[in-house]
Amino acid sequence: MLKILPLFLLLFISYTASAQQHIKEYFVNGNEKFKAGLYTDAIREYDKVLLVEPDHARTLTNRGVAKDRLRDYKGAIEDFSSAIAAAPRYAEAYLSRGLTKYNLRDYKGALKDFNKGIELNPKDARAYNNRGLVRYALKDYRGAVADYTKAIQLDGKYAEAYYNRGAPRYNIGERSSACADWAKAKQLGLKDAEPYLKKYCK
Repeated sequence: MLKILPLFLLLFISYTASAQQHIKEYFVNGNEKFKAGLYTDAIREYDKVLLVEPDHARTLTNRGVAKDRLRDYKGAIEDFSSAIAAAPRYAEAYLSRGLTKYNLRDYKGALKDFNKGIELNPKDARAYNNRGLVRYALKDYRGAVADYTKAIQLDGKYAEAYYNRGAPRYNIGERSSACADWAKAKQLGLKDAEPYLKKYCK
C-alpha cells in the first residue's frame, strides 16, 4: 500500500529538487561566463551556488580562479583554502592555489601546494608544467626539466611544456636540446617560441 506523505513534506521535496536545478544552472552559467572572459559575471553566478551550498568545493575553486584572473589574489586564496577545508582530497583546489601563490611569488608555498595536488592526481600534465614554472623560479633547473618532461610524457602535444623546458635546458648548458624544444613548440603552434629560436639558436 502506498504511503501518503504529508503535504508540507511533499512541498519540501519539490523545493529541494527545484533548488538543485537552479544550483546546477548557476554553476553552468558561471562556467560559461568564465570561458567568455567575463570573470566578474562568473563570480556572481558562483555566489548564487554558494548561498545554497557554501561548502561546494568545485564552485569555490572555480570562483577562486575567476578572482585570480581579476588579480584578487587574496580572495582567490581564501576560496581555494575553503575548498580544501571542505574537500581535503580535491586536487584542483591545491593546484589552483599553487598557481595563485606563484603569481604572488610565494614560490615555496606554491611548490608545497603543487606537490600535494600531484600526490592526489599524478596524471595531470598541467600540474607538472606549472610546478616546473615554480622550480624554474627557484633556480632548480634540473627539477624544472624533470617536471616539463613528465608533462610531455603525459601529453605529447603539450606545446607550452616544450616551450618552458627550453629555458632551464639552456641554463644548464643543453643548448641543442633547448633549441629542439623551442622548435617543437613552434611546430605545435606556439608562436612565442620563434623569438627564442632566432636569438639563441642561430
